[in-house]
Amino acid sequence: MTASILQQSVVDADFRAALLENPAAFGASAAALPTPVEAQDQASLDFWTKDIAATEAFACRQSCSFGPFTFVCDGNTK
Repeated sequence: MTASILQQSVVDADFRAALLENPAAFGASAAALPTPVEAQDQASLDFWTKDIAATEAFACRQSCSFGPFTFVCDGNTK
C-alpha cells in the first residue's frame, strides 16, 4: 500500500469507504489503515465561508480610500 493511499484514506471519507468495501482492489488491508481525521462539520464550514464572509468581508461593497488604505466605508466609491 502506498503512502498516498494511506494519506487519502485518512482525510477522504468517501475514499476510505470505498477502500474498506474492497481493500484488495487497492492492494491494502483494512487493519493497516491509520485512524481517520474527524469529518468536517458542514454547518461550521458554512458559517466560516458563507455567513462570516457575507456579513464581514462583503459588508462594505464600496469604499472611500486614500492611497493604499481604505479608511471610510460609506457605500460610495470615490
